[in-house]
Amino acid sequence: MPPKIAHIPYVATIGDFFSMYGLGRPLHPDIMCMRLEDQPDERLMHVPLYRVNFFRVIHFTNSNLNFFAGDTLLTVSDNCICFSFPGKLESWTRTGKLSGYVIYFSSSFSGLDITHNNFDADFPFFNFNSEPILAVDDVMAASLKQDADSMIKEMYTNWPDKIDMIKKMLMVYLHKLKRAYQKQVNNLSSDIKLNKTLYNRFRNELDNHMQQLVNHKRSAMPTVARIAKDLHVNPNYLNSVIKKLTGKTASAHIQEKLVLEAKAFLVNTDFQITDIADKLGFESTPYFNRFFKKNTGVSPSAYRNQFVKT
Repeated sequence: MPPKIAHIPYVATIGDFFSMYGLGRPLHPDIMCMRLEDQPDERLMHVPLYRVNFFRVIHFTNSNLNFFAGDTLLTVSDNCICFSFPGKLESWTRTGKLSGYVIYFSSSFSGLDITHNNFDADFPFFNFNSEPILAVDDVMAASLKQDADSMIKEMYTNWPDKIDMIKKMLMVYLHKLKRAYQKQVNNLSSDIKLNKTLYNRFRNELDNHMQQLVNHKRSAMPTVARIAKDLHVNPNYLNSVIKKLTGKTASAHIQEKLVLEAKAFLVNTDFQITDIADKLGFESTPYFNRFFKKNTGVSPSAYRNQFVKT
């Protein structure tokens, strides 16, 4: 489990998540199935970095959403699945209304144990090195939609054994996702698989570097050269692989990560901007201000003021 960082909220329960983001109350503390259209439309437009201590599967059927999984910017479109699991680092920004389904469930409800030896094989999408988005075809999308509708319907029945029924339905749902995920991964070429392995190592090393930086275990901000050295690869090779795989250089990924961390500090702490710049390894506050405005279009102070409750 990644260590907790004060500027990044660690949401312990499904109920806490609903409360924090104004979604009302879940029908059950350990399982909640709902349509995305049923969430308050004005909520969750922009959410800075956070981690959760439960599982979540979102099936987007018609949505417009940009979100970060760790340091990676992803764009969600129709008929794709996104996964959350204990310890995963996320942030998102969306425009328009979300359509689809979301299933929240706890480890205790599902019996899923991320420390179990077979966990990664049984649930390969709940993994720090997994594909961040699973695209599904129309046939699979229709099957998953039917399963989600059935779980939602069961949530509102009065049957005394409805929770046991939902547990069984959830396992079938997750097994279908496993098949779809394995099909997507198996279709990748060997070169792409190798490149993705290096990219995932880069993402993990970048996240570790940032955690050490904000916890004063490092003093210098991450660079391509530093991370390449830690990974025992040539910096030019690392840049080339990441650019080929993602369309962006390793430096661009590092800048996005720094912006995300800065946003988390600005929204979730009352640290002075000078202190935030220092924590993130910037040589001076003016340099940090220029960097932030260049990458976001607004100054750090202006960004923070957007989240001040009046």
